[in-house]
Amino acid sequence: MKKKLISKSTYKFVKPGSLLFITGAPLSGKSSIAPIVTSMIRGCTLQNMDIIRLLAQELESLKPPKLRNPFTNYGSCDSYVAIGNGKFTEKTMITGYHAYSKAVCSLLKKIIPGLELQGAKEVVFEGVQLMPLTIKPYLKNKNKVIVITSSEQDLKTRVNQMFFGNQKLLERYSVDKLLIIQNEILRQLNFINPNKYYVVDNSSDLFDSTDDILTYLLNSKTIKEI
Repeated sequence: MKKKLISKSTYKFVKPGSLLFITGAPLSGKSSIAPIVTSMIRGCTLQNMDIIRLLAQELESLKPPKLRNPFTNYGSCDSYVAIGNGKFTEKTMITGYHAYSKAVCSLLKKIIPGLELQGAKEVVFEGVQLMPLTIKPYLKNKNKVIVITSSEQDLKTRVNQMFFGNQKLLERYSVDKLLIIQNEILRQLNFINPNKYYVVDNSSDLFDSTDDILTYLLNSKTIKEI
């Protein structure tokens, strides 16, 4: 039986200053996997994109009302309400998700160049906001994007476990909306260099998924054992 990499020693990025982006639909498991991956890479810092979203909201609030970007005040599953008449369709869902991703990730062009000055040379960014096409400009050198996917049944189970009894959240994070987001992320990979991304099915064991990511990073010479 193959020994799990997460039970072995620590790793480090082969190229200093490397960035890793972990994305996926809400409840896919990315926010559980990202801290484990980060903890296995020496000197690596985890940055949750929800924090950057809050920063984007604060910056937008300083602008005159007419110049504010409304999408920083929404999320991936409800940004469609700022599109057209605000009704939910697959098209408005995707359009809203695009706008939300661009609004939040627009701060990366200022944050990433300043990482080294803050002592955070290697960073794992995690969040649904990290659409492949939005972060494509940052997939240089050894930088990679990891896409976490999950089966429809597992998403349904997680939604029910997390939001049981809260009809408002059950509707906001309905499985059909989560699958629209997941499918859009996967669709965008068609426009990304295949050497820059890896898709992980997180429908089984969380640690198996983490081990799968570490194996990919090792085989692609993104990280090495130390």
